Amino acid sequence: MQPGFNNYVAPPKPGVIPLRPLGLGEILDGAFQAARRNGKAMFGSALIFQLATTAVSLAVMFLVFGRFMSDLFTMDTINSNDAAELEAFGGGLVTFSLSMLLTAFFAVLIQMVLQGALVVPVLRAVLNRKTTFGQMWRLTKPRVGSLILLAVLYAAATLVAILLFTAIVVGLIFAMDAPNSSTAVLGVIGLSLLLSLPFVAAAVWLGTKVLLAPAAIVVENVGAIAGIKRSWQLTRRNWWRTFGTSILAAIIAAVIGSVITTPVSLLVSFLVPLMMGGDPTADQSVTAMLVAQAIASVVGAIVGAVTLAFQTGVMALIYVDLRMRRDGFDIALLKESETGKDDGGIPGSPVPGAVVPGSQATDAFGHNPYNPGPQQPGHYGQ
Repeated sequence: MQPGFNNYVAPPKPGVIPLRPLGLGEILDGAFQAARRNGKAMFGSALIFQLATTAVSLAVMFLVFGRFMSDLFTMDTINSNDAAELEAFGGGLVTFSLSMLLTAFFAVLIQMVLQGALVVPVLRAVLNRKTTFGQMWRLTKPRVGSLILLAVLYAAATLVAILLFTAIVVGLIFAMDAPNSSTAVLGVIGLSLLLSLPFVAAAVWLGTKVLLAPAAIVVENVGAIAGIKRSWQLTRRNWWRTFGTSILAAIIAAVIGSVITTPVSLLVSFLVPLMMGGDPTADQSVTAMLVAQAIASVVGAIVGAVTLAFQTGVMALIYVDLRMRRDGFDIALLKESETGKDDGGIPGSPVPGAVVPGSQATDAFGHNPYNPGPQQPGHYGQ
């Protein structure tokens, strides 16, 4: 490459991003380009998984939620002195709640596996390598177990936080004798809102610290705990950069999604009741609500496939960016791109079985991702 003005040499750009630390616009643009170049692998997989999650959710809604709502609409006919009727209604509430929790957990597992899989075509797009649907899942398959474990750990941590917050609120209710005082009820509500702020702040901070764990698991072929540690290491002194980029991507995705789904939801919620006719029965009202929700959910799944592919692409490129800043990952990628050959693998991925956390083992380019050593002065900075 010929030097330009003042002997400046532009960094190589074999794929969707230049091989140097990235700016915000380059990460966002690179995520869009990676998704566009690998549409079948990224959009296709995201759409399949989104529709699968939607199908499970709709099944729960029609089989459990519909029956529960029918009972709720006819609650005024339930005899409060009839223990059997009250027990049946309470059992429906418990069944509905458990079904929703299991559905949410299933969605978390599905989304974590999908996030990890979508990292593969993005990393390959960095070196201008296209990825087929089958190739993406073939490369992801050895990491699926670790991704599922990571989702379980996240779900367990969330459940512990919810239980802790609930225990605190219940303790306040009894300590302030809220059931016997309307003033105490308002006090409990106010204190609960204040106490929720540290929980929200901790969730945002921890969520950003472990944001890159799926990418680390897939690219570096490590376990769930090692992936969390790796993400923690990469985001050290880069928390605000990571948070700012990821939150902007989330806002862009939310705006795109709401622009499409909000009009559809409003239109469906308006038209379906009209099709039912005037003065519908309780069962007809529930049916109309479920049909409207089903249509909106399918549209949301289609839009969600696009936004999820984009957000995962951003996450993957944040991972690449931080590794270039800390590990000289750009040099490793440049060496691989110079060979001009596509080995069918994940760029920058270690030789299978070569890296053991805490050891001195190295990847295919002579780097130890668990012990990158001190950052060299002048290498792009933090």
